[in-house]
This record gives sequence, C-alpha cells and structure tokens, in this order.
Amino acid sequence: MDLADDVSQKRGELDRCPPGHDGRDVALCRLAATLHRKFGNDGEIHDLNEAIALYRAALELRPVGHADRASSLHDIARCLADRFRRNSAMSDLDGAISAEREVLQLLKRGHPD
Repeated sequence: MDLADDVSQKRGELDRCPPGHDGRDVALCRLAATLHRKFGNDGEIHDLNEAIALYRAALELRPVGHADRASSLHDIARCLADRFRRNSAMSDLDGAISAEREVLQLLKRGHPD
C-alpha cells in the first residue's frame, strides 16, 4: 500500500471515530503519523501542517495524567522541528522545545512513557 492509500485508509478510520468516541485520539495520531511519513517522502508542507493539527487535536484528548500524553507531545515536537528545518520559523522551534520540556517534566514525575 502506498502512502496516499494509507492516508485514505486512516481518514476512514478517523471518520469511524467521531468526537466523543473512545478511540478518537488513537485514530487522530495514526492519521497524523501517516501524514508525517508522507511529508518525509514527498516534502509537501500541507501534509506536515495537517499532521501537527491532528496531533494537537489528539493532545487535547490526552490531559495531564493520560498514559499517552508524553508520546503525543514528543510527536508534536518532532513535527514542529521538521517544519522549523523547512521554514526557519522560530515559533516552530520554540514550540518543539516547549513540548519536549513538558515531556521531560512528565518523565521526571515518573510518568509511564
């Protein structure tokens, strides 16, 4: 399966997890991860921008104390760092650093991630 087909499949999975569905955060992250991979292959900035938006939506469903919050923050940081490398926007670098600092705080508290 090529990445465009994988994106389409992941969009379908997200469609089957409407707001309020228990698996929505996972579906958001899976689509975001696929779009991030697609950006890595194709270099299309709109894929990266959408990945960041989806990861942020998933993070909203993973409050402090959620087992996957640290991994979501790290995913956002990776995407922001990639966008910084592409566009040199300091706000992306600042956002990546801020997200990773929160990850470190979670890990410092003994978070399972």
